[in-house]
Parts: sequence; C-alpha cells; structure tokens
Amino acid sequence: MPRELVMTGVTEIILGALVADPTADHHGAALHHNTGLPTGRIFPVLARLETLNWLDSGWDEPTSSEQGWPRRRWYRLSEQGLAMARGALASARSSSSMKVARLRTAGGTT
Repeated sequence: MPRELVMTGVTEIILGALVADPTADHHGAALHHNTGLPTGRIFPVLARLETLNWLDSGWDEPTSSEQGWPRRRWYRLSEQGLAMARGALASARSSSSMKVARLRTAGGTT
C-alpha cells in the first residue's frame, strides 16, 4: 500500500480542482465536468488520495426525487490533505518551472 503520493499530470489537475474549493463536497461527475478528465482517470486518483487520508468522503442522502437512483459519493480535502495538496502542487509547479528553465538554457534562446 503506497504511503506517499506519486504526482502525475492527472493527479495535479485533480488536486488543483480540489484545492480551488477546499470546503466543497466534490463529486466525480463534477470533477469530470470541471477538468475534462474521464471518470476512469479521476476515481483511481480519488481512491489513492483517500487511502493516504488526504480526503474525507461520504454518500449523499437521497432526496425524494432521486429515489431509485444510485447515491453519489462526495470527496473533500481533509485538513491534513489540504496542507499536503498545497505543498505537492507548489512542489510540482516549482519542478516544472525548473525543467523549463533548464530547457531554455540548453537551447540557448528565450
């Protein structure tokens, strides 16, 4: 069981969406709509973040108009998860900036 996060591009996008509204309940369908990522890429990342205790989750209570439909699962950054997510995103952005700077130096222009 992994005890640390591997930062992929998909993970970075999902963390960015979660950090943008850290107190909201996020649903997979809404993350799909907001990020453009397929749900098949979103849910494994959410499961990994939940395993690392970065996320709290639960099930929406069905309303009378939703009877017969599957309940939706919500995800929200935990207090610890929010701090870890902000740090991971800052580190990823810093790493990306350093890669671009190295490419510019090697190429000699811009």
